[in-house]
Amino acid sequence: MIANRANTPPLFPRIFPLLVVFGALVIVFTVYTNSGSSKYLDRVSSRIKYPINGTGFSKQLIDYDLHDYNVKTYKGYVNMYELNEKVFKLYGYEIEKPTLPVPTLRMINEPTCELVFSEWLRVSQEPQPNNPPKYIPSGESDAFLLFGYAAVESWYMNDKNSYFGEKPKNWDKLSEMITWPKEKLAEIAYVTESVSVYNAMASHRLDGMSGVVIGSMQPWVEVMALRNGAEKILTVEYNRLTIQEEFRDRMSSILPVEFVRNWHTYADKFDFAASFSSIEHSGLGRYGDPMDPIGDLREMLKIKCILKKGGLLFLGFPLGTDAIQYNVHRIYGPIRLAMMFYGFEWLSTFSGGLENAFDLNSQRLHSNVKFGMHQYTMVLKKL
Repeated sequence: MIANRANTPPLFPRIFPLLVVFGALVIVFTVYTNSGSSKYLDRVSSRIKYPINGTGFSKQLIDYDLHDYNVKTYKGYVNMYELNEKVFKLYGYEIEKPTLPVPTLRMINEPTCELVFSEWLRVSQEPQPNNPPKYIPSGESDAFLLFGYAAVESWYMNDKNSYFGEKPKNWDKLSEMITWPKEKLAEIAYVTESVSVYNAMASHRLDGMSGVVIGSMQPWVEVMALRNGAEKILTVEYNRLTIQEEFRDRMSSILPVEFVRNWHTYADKFDFAASFSSIEHSGLGRYGDPMDPIGDLREMLKIKCILKKGGLLFLGFPLGTDAIQYNVHRIYGPIRLAMMFYGFEWLSTFSGGLENAFDLNSQRLHSNVKFGMHQYTMVLKKL
């Protein structure tokens, strides 16, 4: 005789409702997380891009697979597809050609010069703390650090209204400085590295040209330009300068805010521009300037607006693997250089030790250890 037993129901029908509920919760959580991440990226991206002008578009690269091209970061080698999606597009750029050591970019929405200068003025008028911030502001790290692809270490300096800070010098000694050899002129600034400016200008003569120098406490760059044929030079400097009277027919100066407010006067005017060890500080607050993750990129767009087509830019700042030593300066590697070079053709690079140009390839660009750097002078031509 077989005893009657209740049949045990199959397991799956009993847990199916639980699986449905769990799956729904996973979907909701994923959507919420992605939505939050998307909103965060949109917020950060809006801080580092110019307002959309309605004419921008993303261009599909047909001839290149960006996965096949790699650049070095402090994390190691990263393919250009990843950088295009996770860095460049968030800043409003995209890769046009996977050149090495620096990718060639285009701007998806290129701002007008009117917008470039008005945005600079807006940022410059934002309230600032009494002392430069010792840390990158909360929520701004991605914007300052290329969304995690730039290294960072602390190196803090407060040169805002500093009693011991650098002051303008030698502007009353121009007639003496004009006779100095290039090595003595270079000693005013960075000794060997500064000679690279002279070597670059000697190879790309400035005969009869009118130019602008961006940031200059001492007139060594101006004198080098005059020695290599420049006819007139305007210096844009935060400090008021007293130029030796005998040189006032060839040299003049203006405060940055005055320059920006009167930018129409200078649009497409200059044959050349020069800046050495200046732009890398823009937006880091060290000198009391507004905190701005794209302060240096704004300066490059301003220079692009005031140069004639084909005009030359002599540009020097720390080169290496992308990094910030906050708040002292940026170190420029292939990622940030790509955005800095937008709208220019990179013609050549000069060092202080060689009179002729040399090839700045990836190996040489990254030849130092992390946070190590070189200062060369690069010659760019406005397209």
